Amino acid sequence: MATKHTPASPRKAYSYLRFSTPEQRKGDSERRQRQMAQAYATKHGLTLDDGLTFHDLGVSAFRGQNAGAGRLAYFLEAVHTGLVPQGSVLLVEQLDRLSRVAPRKAVEALGAICDAGVSVVTLNDEREYTSESLDNNPTDLLISVVTFMRANEESATKSRRLKQAWEAKREAAGSDKPLTGMAPAWLNVSLEAGTIELNEDRAAIVRRIFDMTLAGVGQHLIAETFNREGIKPWGRARFWQRSYIAKILANPAVVGTMTPHHMDYTSGVKSRKPLEALEGYFPAVVSPETFADVQALGASKRAPGRGKGGGAPLSNVLAGMAKCPLCNSTMTRVQKGARSRPSLVCVKAKAGAGCEYHSIPYAYIEMAILERLSERLRDVPAGGPGNDDDEQAILNLSEQQDALRHKARTLLDNLSFERSPALVARLRETETELEAVTATLSALLERREVTSGPLIGNRVGRVLDLLCPEPPEGRLADLEDNINRAALNAALRGIFTRAVINWSNGTVEFEWTHGGTTELPFMWAR
Repeated sequence: MATKHTPASPRKAYSYLRFSTPEQRKGDSERRQRQMAQAYATKHGLTLDDGLTFHDLGVSAFRGQNAGAGRLAYFLEAVHTGLVPQGSVLLVEQLDRLSRVAPRKAVEALGAICDAGVSVVTLNDEREYTSESLDNNPTDLLISVVTFMRANEESATKSRRLKQAWEAKREAAGSDKPLTGMAPAWLNVSLEAGTIELNEDRAAIVRRIFDMTLAGVGQHLIAETFNREGIKPWGRARFWQRSYIAKILANPAVVGTMTPHHMDYTSGVKSRKPLEALEGYFPAVVSPETFADVQALGASKRAPGRGKGGGAPLSNVLAGMAKCPLCNSTMTRVQKGARSRPSLVCVKAKAGAGCEYHSIPYAYIEMAILERLSERLRDVPAGGPGNDDDEQAILNLSEQQDALRHKARTLLDNLSFERSPALVARLRETETELEAVTATLSALLERREVTSGPLIGNRVGRVLDLLCPEPPEGRLADLEDNINRAALNAALRGIFTRAVINWSNGTVEFEWTHGGTTELPFMWAR
């Protein structure tokens, strides 16, 4: 329940920054908005709460993402749970910073904030929007509608132009020019030369995968064979896995077909929509007949209702979190036969890629989580903004980001005078490095600004609500009943980054998103 201000306490103000791209984090825009927020708070006797300043950095208001996955959702959550008192003020530079979706939905977002008991103030004109003013003052409502209409049209125009430019690139694909530098790992793309060629060494591996499959060798055994032979995996993977073998076998690019996609946004949700396939775009690795035979073989073996999207319920509360203490690889849940008990196994060991094989009974770990984790969650370790390592890393990455941006601008200036393939290559390398640095910096800022502070208590509360209130008294069969494993897994991932399964001492070591660890013992008769 939301709390209210007492007459003796000054109203609190919260700053809401909204940028469309991570690159806009630096520079005058953020500094200007911070100064405007502080000046307004001082002028009107408000207390600017820096501890709960919500930054929607990197989230576009046009797609409506900030009303869902971004900080606006956290802000509304904080209001409803009482972290932000009713009567507080949300400060935004301009109304269009709040949302650039369709005007009707934008007005609904504004109304949701005001109905929660929080006023919205636009700093450019110091106009205050409340539920009363929106209901009783036609001018306020009209201004908000017109502002949202203009903002939506501007963003839509920009999006339309970008889409037209990208579709022009798609049309160029029909003239033997590479559409993009992205291609499967067995191909080499040169945008300068306008060529796509086979990497013969990798193409031979692809052909071997298809030949082994048609010979009856399973995907697990193919991956294990490659790992045992020391064949280096492609990309950032440390070893071959069944899932990657399956992707290669199902990829129509092996017969030369390329399927372009465009990004679709519906209700703020982004998804990739396939367009008409381009046959013959890539050099073929295997024949269409071979590809068809493998697809038919896979369809005959595929069990109905299984796998991703098949409706199978989540059976592992630590899915995506359980890690091997030896190699830090994921530990996956396996069950050999209907009568056997499930266990957790290191995927690297399972693939024969070098780690020790240990089979940890899953039921004992789940029982420990259901019976005893709630006790451990009463003591949340310190972390967050006070983490010196994170703060130093943020400082270092920010400096790297500035240096790389300066380098990219210099290369662009040089390219305006000289169209050099070497300069193009250096610019591409710089942009790739800048993307990596920006992604790492974004993750650290996210951890510092989102997972620390009072909101972590709310997420812990969700986990406590989902944990079984009555222990199953040691009866393993009872663990199958009345557990929403998918919801519990999602809640656990909201407070922990990983869970290390230490089989040597029988403990699960949970690592918190904001720093610190919590150990949970589990019973396991080795």
